[in-house]
Amino acid sequence: MKDSSHKEMTAARLEDMCELAVKRGKPVYSAFLNDSEQFLAAKQLGKRHGISVMFWGGSDVCTRKMLRVAPDDAYNDEDDAHGDFPVYAVTLTFRKADKPGHRDILGAVMGLGIERETVGDIFIGEGAAAIFCTKTARDMISDSLVSVGHIGVSVSDGLTEAAEAAVRPVEFSNTEINIASERADCIVSGITGLSREKSAAFIRSGSFMLNYDECDNVSRSIAEGDVLTLRGYGKYIVCGDAVNTKKGRLRITLKKYI
Repeated sequence: MKDSSHKEMTAARLEDMCELAVKRGKPVYSAFLNDSEQFLAAKQLGKRHGISVMFWGGSDVCTRKMLRVAPDDAYNDEDDAHGDFPVYAVTLTFRKADKPGHRDILGAVMGLGIERETVGDIFIGEGAAAIFCTKTARDMISDSLVSVGHIGVSVSDGLTEAAEAAVRPVEFSNTEINIASERADCIVSGITGLSREKSAAFIRSGSFMLNYDECDNVSRSIAEGDVLTLRGYGKYIVCGDAVNTKKGRLRITLKKYI
């Protein structure tokens, strides 16, 4: 119920953004969106005419991104594709011996009273971390953040060389599974090692998401490019078409988010 309510709210906000962009004749921006919200936005707004849609999080490798909705004629090929996004960056510098985690930094930032939706991706490197955020969040971090847990930090506007080096794409590990068919229950069984019967129960329990949407259809066909999220087992992308094995089964390649 909560998930359904959130989707309805997101859909309503997207419609409001479209109407506002057309009415004003200029772009409108969202807060930072997660993968699920971006997928929903792209699906919903792909049906709209007269508007242009773009996502940006501060770097090509960011996963949390803002959405820009603008009239079709607001931009041309010579415009900077994402230069006007209200995305800012700050660097946290700390001793190289210190190893703060993502949760540590996010917790310290939110402890300042900063809303999660105003913070994008956080990248952590050796002695430095990069945070992409809104202007309001940037100002609050710059003014008030002095430590992450017991680790002392200094904050600077923009990205230092060390912080730039920390901004890296998501890493994956490749895995192959042999399955009887491309049904959801077969693929869940191949990933988890559960029996078909238990995999079907796993799916029906609400523990399986297909393309960021809860899926309880055990016979749903899975295809190349689909994103699979299994509670307790991680998130995967289906790579390429299934290949027939000598034993008459199908071999499918998955990329698992690390």
